[in-house]
Amino acid sequence: MKHTDGKTGDKVPRPISSEEAQRGEKAPDPVLENPDPDTEAVDKVITPTSVKEQEELTRQTKKRLAEVDEKTRH
Repeated sequence: MKHTDGKTGDKVPRPISSEEAQRGEKAPDPVLENPDPDTEAVDKVITPTSVKEQEELTRQTKKRLAEVDEKTRH
């Protein structure tokens, strides 16, 4: 891939500047590429967002467990 081909190498379109956004201009590229069915499952597993979501769920579960444990002690 050459630097001048306009592709960023990921699934995010070329961002527009805040000035372009204020004028109501839209991004020239599609919002996102369609996921590749061959790699979609792996992509979902290794996505940082999913890791953060799992960490948040774990934190919430531990908090609830601690609350229940505290109630059972009293």
